[in-house]
Amino acid sequence: MGASGYGRHHLADLLSWHRAGLITLGSVVDVHPAAELPDLFAAAAASPLVTTDLGEAIEHARADTVVIASPPHTHAVLARRALSAGAAVYLEKPPVPLPAQLRELIALAGATRFEVGFQQTPGVVAAVTAARAEHDLGPIVRVTGFGAVQRPDRYYARATWAGRRELDGVPVFDGSLFNPFAHVVHAALAVARAVEPQWTMAGLEAELGSVRPIQADDVAALRVTSEAGPLVTAVATTAADRVVHPSLLVEGQRGSLRLRLRDLSGVARSTPLPPREHPSVLRRAVLDPRGPADPLLTAAAAEPFVRLVGATVDAVDAPTQLGHLGRTCERDGDRWAELPGITDAVEAAVASGTLLSEQQVPIGPAARRTGLNGWNGLLRPPYDADRIVHQEVST
Repeated sequence: MGASGYGRHHLADLLSWHRAGLITLGSVVDVHPAAELPDLFAAAAASPLVTTDLGEAIEHARADTVVIASPPHTHAVLARRALSAGAAVYLEKPPVPLPAQLRELIALAGATRFEVGFQQTPGVVAAVTAARAEHDLGPIVRVTGFGAVQRPDRYYARATWAGRRELDGVPVFDGSLFNPFAHVVHAALAVARAVEPQWTMAGLEAELGSVRPIQADDVAALRVTSEAGPLVTAVATTAADRVVHPSLLVEGQRGSLRLRLRDLSGVARSTPLPPREHPSVLRRAVLDPRGPADPLLTAAAAEPFVRLVGATVDAVDAPTQLGHLGRTCERDGDRWAELPGITDAVEAAVASGTLLSEQQVPIGPAARRTGLNGWNGLLRPPYDADRIVHQEVST
């Protein structure tokens, strides 16, 4: 479901495995099928049904697995339809906006394989585990996910949901840490839980800002406490004045590890770590639909991320407007927005475990929440989970 955007990457993989005889690609679902799809199918000797209706696609293909890479606010209803039909589901990140939606899908899935596409997390956790075994970092006190990237205006104009908190009353919860940097946040949470299995979000400090005229944020910082285990922080921007690749900093009492998510290269206690390949979690999911899910990619493993997103949106009414401090430029035929000095502030926040407001970025004061380990996950209006969780949306 979804053959455009990031879904095109998944489609390329699925077609290569079809061509190799490992799977049969039975159906492709997209609301606006691209004109080049027939050529892609012909090159792989595939002849899937192309439709706009997921139910028709599942019935036609008698699908074992449904791969969903549609807009985030449609994930809940589409995953519900696929799981109700008995298919295993691979759901692209971010999974769903609301904790109540995720809980409903977990209950519906039961023993059915249901994974969320945080593709980099298994490789990151394995790399951190190996580095800790080889380098004495000591007890881990802080895990930080971070990055600074540049995105043109067309990134936020590519779809009606991009850069929005809601669309026609349906939660979207786009935002720098919750979509383009979702892998970083999920990996940081997963490492914290690998270090301390009792880790759970207890308190939150959140700062969201926007250089662009969008509902969601393009500059963000979070600091999350737990009653057990390390502090988790995250800081990122899509309005960078200098690029820092999405990375993780794991700090122990005797040393630290810095890891780049893209290729798992890094430095542990001044020792360079060579690049490592990420395992293909999508391949495992579609080749073994009745097999066990990767424990780092189950819907239950995604719950800390979804709860963090929900708690942040619930705590911060709207991003702080930073447009008057930004600057724009024309490059490669696109318009780009950036916040001068933001990348230096991100790196300083990462090094010190501070928020952006503590680095003199005028984004604060931070919104604070406590008692989140006992929070039921329900958001205040207008994101009323009882009203929205079963709501059907246009796909």
